[in-house]
Amino acid sequence: MINLKINGIEMPRTKSIEIGGDVEAKEATMASGKIVKDILGFRKTLTATWEWFPTELMTKIVEIARKGDFVNIKYPDSTGKVESGLFKITIGNQKVFKFANGSPLWYNVELSATAQELEKG
Repeated sequence: MINLKINGIEMPRTKSIEIGGDVEAKEATMASGKIVKDILGFRKTLTATWEWFPTELMTKIVEIARKGDFVNIKYPDSTGKVESGLFKITIGNQKVFKFANGSPLWYNVELSATAQELEKG
């Protein structure tokens, strides 16, 4: 498996990566009471966790997440191919398990990403 790349930044090997998503649709209730649903597409989501994370990298990724922009992410799909797309990222609570030479060592870091584009079905 390849490592994730976020805006060209090579990430450490993940503890786990989940690829999923949701169907996006518009619903309307007709005068008859019948509900109609218009399927717009499928929006991919990625969730990655790391056992540990270097401080310098944590600083970069948190800055990217706080900007709220869509970023390019390269990731492995279920067939082993490398996919890429634009995603908005969020980073969960950061935890420090110890300090080494005054720098925090981060653990159980979780990053979530939601695709900008809808995949047509």
